[in-house]
Amino acid sequence: MKTIVITGTSRRLGRFLVEQFIEQGDRVFAISRGDQQDVPAIEAAHFHSVQIDGYNKTGVDQAVATIKSQVDRIDLLINNASVFKPDPQDGQEIETLFTEFFQIHMLFPNLLINDLIPLMYDDITPGLVINMTDIYAENPSHEHSLYCSTKAGLENLTRSFAKKYAPGIRCNSIMPGPLKFLPEHSQAQKEQVLKGTLLPFEAGFLPIYQTIEFMMTNSFVTGTAIKVDGGRSLCRG
Repeated sequence: MKTIVITGTSRRLGRFLVEQFIEQGDRVFAISRGDQQDVPAIEAAHFHSVQIDGYNKTGVDQAVATIKSQVDRIDLLINNASVFKPDPQDGQEIETLFTEFFQIHMLFPNLLINDLIPLMYDDITPGLVINMTDIYAENPSHEHSLYCSTKAGLENLTRSFAKKYAPGIRCNSIMPGPLKFLPEHSQAQKEQVLKGTLLPFEAGFLPIYQTIEFMMTNSFVTGTAIKVDGGRSLCRG
């Protein structure tokens, strides 16, 4: 049984990953600002809900204290927490949103990794960090420049940490494309996205889990970003 820490687990990809690892018999610490009591099909012995006040230093301290009180080894940390919003026009709103992006996408993962090093570092069986970034980190959207810049920052942190913590911790990233549409997406919006993707179908979240499994089982992979986007990044100008 592996011990896994995942951030941003109250919905969508984060929740899906929690359920997959629980089904595999792994022990999961699920970090979120939201209530997670309604996550289905969980076993109390394997699921640990870690509710934090926010994605900041206080939140890190809350999460780390909870985790360290129960385990002395972490095999996998997935920094999945994310927020996606378009750029505002007002200067004050830009500052507020940019700060939020920075805290969630860069500061929190940085602090969390730093504080969990003693539970992950092992020269023989290295712990694994996987940061969820975005294909936009390489080819940004002009309407989401603040979001894209902080995801690009997380990509850079991934490579920096791979250098910094080798050989005792491996650090990689996954760069998703549009995997699963939101309920508010119209049929026209869905068709537009699929038209610009080489594999024109809604993949769901399973391909991400399969990529994580690859990174876990292949011990010679670190400092690497894998795109899981159906080829969409090749189609974007």
